[in-house]
Amino acid sequence: MAVTIHQQPQRFQPAVNPYIWTFSSDQTAQPNFSFIVELYVDGSLVSTHQVFNEVSNYAKFDASGDLRCLLTSEMVTTGALLTYYDPAFAFVNIRVYERYGTPPALSGVFATGSASVGWNASLRHPDFINYNYLDWMVSRANPNSGNIKFLTDFPRTNKYFVGLYESAFLTFLTNSNPGITFYLDLYTIGGTLITSYSTTLSFNRVVVIDASPQNLIANTTVTSLDFQNCGYYKILIQGLDTGTNSGFTEPFIFWMDTECHRYETRRLHWLNKLGGWDSFTFTLVSIDSSNIQMNDYQRERGRWDGTNWNYSLYSGEQMVYNKYTTDTLVLNSDWISPEVQNWLVRDLYESPKVYLEVTPGAFEPVKVTNNSSIQKQRRVDGLIRETVNIERTYSYNSQLT
Repeated sequence: MAVTIHQQPQRFQPAVNPYIWTFSSDQTAQPNFSFIVELYVDGSLVSTHQVFNEVSNYAKFDASGDLRCLLTSEMVTTGALLTYYDPAFAFVNIRVYERYGTPPALSGVFATGSASVGWNASLRHPDFINYNYLDWMVSRANPNSGNIKFLTDFPRTNKYFVGLYESAFLTFLTNSNPGITFYLDLYTIGGTLITSYSTTLSFNRVVVIDASPQNLIANTTVTSLDFQNCGYYKILIQGLDTGTNSGFTEPFIFWMDTECHRYETRRLHWLNKLGGWDSFTFTLVSIDSSNIQMNDYQRERGRWDGTNWNYSLYSGEQMVYNKYTTDTLVLNSDWISPEVQNWLVRDLYESPKVYLEVTPGAFEPVKVTNNSSIQKQRRVDGLIRETVNIERTYSYNSQLT
C-alpha cells in the first residue's frame, strides 16, 4: 500500500492559476477506490476532497479554487518603507490518503507534499505555462542573480515616471533567510550619483516597497534637497541567505516627472496580474461628469387654503422628491509608446482593483468601465494615446422633499 506524489507546484506559484499536484496509488484495483485529499493552508486544514484516478492509477488535485477565495490584496498605505504582504500569500500543502473497500474506508496510508507559497496572482495562460519561479524569487542562491524581476510587466525599455508628490510601489518575492538588503541610489539627469542608502531588513515571502519619493524621504536618509536635484532613482534588492551567487534583483528605475503639466494630472494604481501594484499618470485634460436619476410625481394644480381651494404659481404640478447621482471620469494619457499602451490596456483594464490617487497618499476605489482593449501599433495608429473611462464608486442620494 503506497501513495506517491509525482508533480507539485513550484516553490512560489501564482495561486489563481492551476495549482496542481499529481499522485498515484498501487491499490487502485481495490473495490470502491478513491483518493482523499486534505488541503492545508498556513498549517490548517481548510478543505477535504474526494478524487478519483483518471489515467491508470494516476489522479490530480487543483487547489486554485480554494486559494482564490482565501487570498486578498489590499493597497498598502502603512507609510512603511517595506511591508510584509501577509494577506496576499499562504503556505500551501496537501495530504493524500487511499480509500477503498466494502464499505470504503481510509487505509491509513498517506503521502504529504512539499509546502509551497501561493500568492494572489493570475497570469494569462501563455505566461503561466512559461512561468519559472526563479525568474522572480530573490535569493542569494538564485542563478538568475542580477535579473530577478519585480512583480510588474511594465516594459523595461521605457521610462517609468513618478512625480515628487505621487505614490509608486514595487512588489517582489523572496525566499531569503534571514532577510534582504534594500538599496536606493539617486542620480542627476546626467547620471551622476547624488546619494545612496541601504538597509538590511528581516523580510521574506511577498514584500511591497512604498517607493514614493515622499515616503523614501520619510523612511531613509535621503532628503528633499536630494530629490530636487534628482533625475531618476534606482531600487535594488539583495537576498541574504547562503549561496554561491550574489542574489540581486534587476535594478528598477523611477524617472522623476518634473514637467509642468498644462492640465490637472490624475494617477491610477491597480493590482496587476503578477500580484503587485502598478501606477500610471494621465496628464492630458480629464473630464468629470455625473449621471443623475430623478424620481418625481404629479400633483393637482391647486391647494387648499383653509376652506378655499386656490390656484397659485407657487404650488407646482410636476414635483421632484429625490435625486440619485453617480460620478464618472474620463482620463486621457499623453502620447505614449506602443509598448506602454499595450501594457496599460492589458493590465489596467483587466485589473479587479483600481484606485485613484485623489491627494498624495490618499486613494479612492474606482471602476474602469472600458470593456474592450486594442493593442495599438504605430504603423497602424500613428501617434498613440489612451482614453480610460472611470466610474466613481461613491454615489450621492439627495434629501427627500
